[in-house]
Order: sequence, then C-alpha cells, then structure tokens
Amino acid sequence: MGRERKDFNELTTSGESCLKALSRLSPLSGESTVSPEWILVDAVTAVEVHVDHSVETLVVASGISSIPVGGHFLSRYAEEMSRTWDARYEWLADGFGIKIKGEKFQQEFQALVECRNAVVHGSGHLTRRQRSNFGKFIQLRKQLESVLGVRVHGTEIVFSTNSAQNALRVASDFVHAFDHAMLVMSKMN
Repeated sequence: MGRERKDFNELTTSGESCLKALSRLSPLSGESTVSPEWILVDAVTAVEVHVDHSVETLVVASGISSIPVGGHFLSRYAEEMSRTWDARYEWLADGFGIKIKGEKFQQEFQALVECRNAVVHGSGHLTRRQRSNFGKFIQLRKQLESVLGVRVHGTEIVFSTNSAQNALRVASDFVHAFDHAMLVMSKMN
C-alpha cells in the first residue's frame, strides 16, 4: 500500500489511526471475494473521518468556541465545514491557512472521491452530476483510469485487478501529504 515512507514523525495521531485503518484494508484488496469498490469506499471513508477530526481539532485549538460570538458561529456553520470536500478544502484554506486544493495528492484523491461517488450514488455508474459537463466527464474518465486503473464503459465504471491497491495508495499518499501540511502550519503558528 503506497510508497515506503520514512516521515512518520510528520503524522498526526489521527493520521496514524487512518493509516492503520487503510493498512487493514490492504490484505483484503487482493481477495477475490472482496469487491474493489468497497475497499475504495472504506478508504475514502477512513480519510474523510481523519480530515473531519483534524478540522475539529483545529477549531478547538483556535479557541473560537470559548467566546460567545464564536460559539454562535460554530452552532450555525459547523456542519458546513464537512458537508463536501470542497467545503473542507475551503475551510482549511480560509480558516486555518492550509491550502491543499489543486495539489497533486489532492487531485488524485479527488479522483478516488469521484469514483466512490459513482459507486455509492450512481450504483456503479457515473452520476448525472459527473456526466453533466462533457469536458469534465472526459477529464474524469482519464483521471479514473490513470490514477485508479478504473475504466469507464459508457457510464459504467469497471475496476481492474489493481484498482483497490491503487485506491489505498492514493488514500495513504493523501494522509501523508495532508498531515505534513497540517504540521507545517502548526509549527508556523
């Protein structure tokens, strides 16, 4: 799963837990009885939990909840922080100075998220939203194949024998890069 890493000192506790969850999926990814799409769904879910936990930790560390206006703000907008991946990236950038949107690791992870959305929301087919813009549809097809080894036949997604391992590598790479960005930002503050 993923490339060998020597930078474990650049992981948060939550990041370590996420990587442990991903590593438990790794032996399953080669099993013929385990669908690669569910390895992919579990990998995205593990990373989502980690990122949401990290955002919550940043909010607590900011001290915003200790003042009345901050508490009111959080009661009104806290759910918005984790409603979508774009919202997470926006809050990380605008609220905490952690700018990862557009980075290669984030773009590859976005392909993983889009594939998960096709599995969960499209029953194994690209969703209406994913098909609505032809240029983006073509770009998504290329990304799914180059990053995950997932081909698109019409609108149906078709997994290769390496898709599950590719998904775990992308998720692991995201966790490492995300945690590095978080820790670099925390050292600056």
